[in-house]
Order: sequence, then C-alpha cells, then structure tokens
Amino acid sequence: MKAILIGVYAEEIIEVEHDGTLQNIYDLLVCKTFDVVRIDDVNSIFVDDEGLLKHNFYFKYSDNGRVFQLAGNGLILGVDDVGNSISPTLTVEDVKSKVTWGI
Repeated sequence: MKAILIGVYAEEIIEVEHDGTLQNIYDLLVCKTFDVVRIDDVNSIFVDDEGLLKHNFYFKYSDNGRVFQLAGNGLILGVDDVGNSISPTLTVEDVKSKVTWGI
C-alpha cells in the first residue's frame, strides 16, 4: 500500500510502499520504537519514539489550526474503521503544504 514518508534528515517528503508489517514501519522510520499521532479522521503520522534523543531534527505538521511538533522521521498511513492500516487519503503535495522543518 501507499504511504508518505516525512524524511526529516534529508528534508524530503516522498511516497513509499508499505507492506503492512510492523517491521516495515520500523525500517521506513529507521527506528526501534514508534508512536502514532492521529491528524484527522483517517490519517495518522507514525513517528520515531526516540526522535528527541537522536539528532534533534524536527518538523511541524499544521492543519486546520492545529500544529503538531514532532521529532525524527514520520510515516503517514490511513487507518480503517477496525484499526487496520490503509493508504492515506492525503497526497504528497498535501503533506508538503502542511510541513515545515525545524521548530
């Protein structure tokens, strides 16, 4: 399925393939543990839970007056009614318009 990677170290936002496994999320985020931030009714950002402990690379995700300040890489996936991951309803262009780098 499609996913959107927010690569904080290269400051890039790209579409990637997610195979539906937890290991793939760890691999895409380059992390050992992650948290999930719900950004709307369908989409969530998976973020490196230890992002603050690494290189102090941050991004802000702003939408509808809400601002999320996050550290480390992010991965946007959608979530269906029973909690399964699905492709996000956002596009790379949508995300690029909502992300700023740093704090």
